[in-house]
Amino acid sequence: MGVIDGRTWLEHLSPAACWDLLAATPVGRIGVLNDSAPEIYPVNHVVDRQTLVFRTDPGTKLRGLLRSPSVCYEIDGIDPRSATGWSVLVKGRAVQILEPGEVRAASELPLEYWSLGDKAHWIRIVPAQVTGRRIWSRTPSGDDASRRDEPSDDE
Repeated sequence: MGVIDGRTWLEHLSPAACWDLLAATPVGRIGVLNDSAPEIYPVNHVVDRQTLVFRTDPGTKLRGLLRSPSVCYEIDGIDPRSATGWSVLVKGRAVQILEPGEVRAASELPLEYWSLGDKAHWIRIVPAQVTGRRIWSRTPSGDDASRRDEPSDDE
């Protein structure tokens, strides 16, 4: 944990904490490339053996994933009143689940999605990197960070 600017605290989250947040947060955003332009889509996901699984229908998102499978995926949580928040970023590769046994196993996962429709295509994100951070303007004890005498990471 460190001080960014004398007022703001930043904590880098452990991989285990990142996976706990991924498992507890049912919706995230996937970044894909479509015709060399980044696009971001919200999706419901489920954690499966330190990968992320979601479903999608044919369209721009699926086409982008199949053409350029390098993706990033983010979840976050914020509280504007207390100026606190956290985020987890997964960088990896999207793989369409096609093998019948894997499709069957994926269909048994507790994936709950909010949009209507069957979502015919299963996608698994295989992470290359999982990072996270938590930020707040008060110390964990509730003291205002600006009143602390601890040096920042820049000092």
